Amino acid sequence: MPQEGGAPRQILSGGTVVTMNAKAEVFAPGTVVIEGDRIAQVIAGTATQRPGDILVDCRHHLVMPGLINAHTHTCMALFRGLAEDLPRDAWTRSAYTLPHQDRARPDDYYWGTLLGGLEMLLNGVTTAADRFGHMATIAEGFDILGMRAVLCHTVYDVDRALELDPALALVERWGTDPARRIHCGLGPHAPDTCSDALLRRIRALAHETRARIFIHCAQSEAELSAVRARGYAGAVRCLHENGVLGPDVVAAHCLYIDAEEIRLLADTATWVAHCPASNAKIEARVAPTAAMVRAGVRMALGTDWAPTNNGMDLFDEMKTAGLLGKVGADDPTAVPVDRLLRMATIDGARALGIEAQTGSLEPGKRADLIAIAMEAAHLQPWHNIAATLVYSAKGHDVRHVWVDGRRLIRDRQPIHLDVTELLTQTAKIWRRLRSEA
Repeated sequence: MPQEGGAPRQILSGGTVVTMNAKAEVFAPGTVVIEGDRIAQVIAGTATQRPGDILVDCRHHLVMPGLINAHTHTCMALFRGLAEDLPRDAWTRSAYTLPHQDRARPDDYYWGTLLGGLEMLLNGVTTAADRFGHMATIAEGFDILGMRAVLCHTVYDVDRALELDPALALVERWGTDPARRIHCGLGPHAPDTCSDALLRRIRALAHETRARIFIHCAQSEAELSAVRARGYAGAVRCLHENGVLGPDVVAAHCLYIDAEEIRLLADTATWVAHCPASNAKIEARVAPTAAMVRAGVRMALGTDWAPTNNGMDLFDEMKTAGLLGKVGADDPTAVPVDRLLRMATIDGARALGIEAQTGSLEPGKRADLIAIAMEAAHLQPWHNIAATLVYSAKGHDVRHVWVDGRRLIRDRQPIHLDVTELLTQTAKIWRRLRSEA
């Protein structure tokens, strides 16, 4: 019978179970047992069924942890396709607004969050670190989506008004406890858009609130020029001098960094959210991932936003990271597949401070997991599981998705969202924006 007062157990049986645990165990066939919102068992073979259990046939499927997107702006799925073939200098701090965005309303970003979030879920992403403005509205969208999320209201104070009150209100509303499905961090925008005083204030607030810090860093030539004008030799050095490096910091991009800054990132155990597709599109530049790997820098993986990626598929991002990492290093052995798979799973969880909750399939962790169909021609044969997942699999291979033990996607169909309404609202927003142009 089901546990007293709880939901029936779900038994995911017969699949190839990729645990991503410390032993890198793979069970083929294996079984994952979900009780409530937790993983109860991860075993080889089959589990004993009880009356009332829900059996999920996972034969011909690979069961693994849900993927973790360590840096994105989900709501900007609304503006996909509006940032094509732009020069680097189009992305200065005064020109981040995309066509029509100046007329967007807070509710538009709610629907954009549902749109981008659904895309991520369908691609097997169960957790996102997300930051933007209008985050009170966006957070409600994430709550409806059922995803796990770490959210930050972005703050600046260089050439624009500081919005610290909304950022702190978001923290007050959702808290900073990593055990919560939705919780908050602090989101200073970047070293060029945040004064030294604001960066130091963010560090103090992080200590007070126990929030992690999420910041763009060394993402553009324009940023590098701005921090040099303030007397710093680089963006990482700027963060270091102001106390904004450390194991509770996730620095996105880190494109324009030198060997000394790589050593600073490694020595301070700062996390880097690597976004290779967006980096290539915005800056036509490859991050020094191989050098960071050699130096021991801790890295996770992010899609960044849809305007500069055009997709929210971490399978594509793993492949892009691997290939561009090899090209950038002039070394085909650079950034191995096992490391890339960890960046999208357990290392992503560590970056967000939620490794006790998710990132691997282990008893006691939250039941955030995905099932991937294994029989498509483009996945055959399965000689090397990590290589197939990194270089051959696509988001559309994901068939089922669970977060906190709740099945959100079944047979590539969302159970909890009205897709027709979502697409209707998206079309309505764009009719309005174009009519107002």
